[in-house]
Amino acid sequence: MSLVYLVSTSKDGRRCWFVGTDTRLNRFQQPVQYPLFDDENSKQVDLAFALDARDRWRREFGINTEIVLEKYGQPIDQKDSASLPIERPVEHRSQFVQLTGGGVDGKGYFIHFSPERKKWYCRAIDIPSMVAEHRDRETLWADDSPEAVANKIIELWGLNVAVPFEDPAAIARAEAERQQAAQKKVFTPGIRPGDR
Repeated sequence: MSLVYLVSTSKDGRRCWFVGTDTRLNRFQQPVQYPLFDDENSKQVDLAFALDARDRWRREFGINTEIVLEKYGQPIDQKDSASLPIERPVEHRSQFVQLTGGGVDGKGYFIHFSPERKKWYCRAIDIPSMVAEHRDRETLWADDSPEAVANKIIELWGLNVAVPFEDPAAIARAEAERQQAAQKKVFTPGIRPGDR
């Protein structure tokens, strides 16, 4: 399912993003999940949740919210929401950046280049250890190099959350070399191991 942002406007006219819910009592003293918004932080949500919440919050709390694909993007019109893609494919070129030191030698991250913005970036969903619990973190961007993005990942997300991983291409190459070496050691019947 596509991830989107829910955006509203504060009483003083600032743009605010949905960040979570809080349990409050309504006028009948019944617990109700009330949406929370923040003018800096944001949280991505599934499109299905966003569509339901937008209508329900308008009806139950009088909160007008809009759905956007990018944090600072334009609102998606209601009539366009039915035709949203399930997953937005990203065809940007990527580069594996290896880390050194700290016990993570050879491991690293895939950093992508956006030709539209002319910047390097990494999304939380590009790091396997972050997909389950931390997929809503902001995309990290850098102008100068993919290494600068990797440094931001370590500084802002930390190695415990953004666990570096081995380059899948390097793993595939090592496996291919292992298989080639195993094929060279083909067993020939009738020859004893010491006679080879």
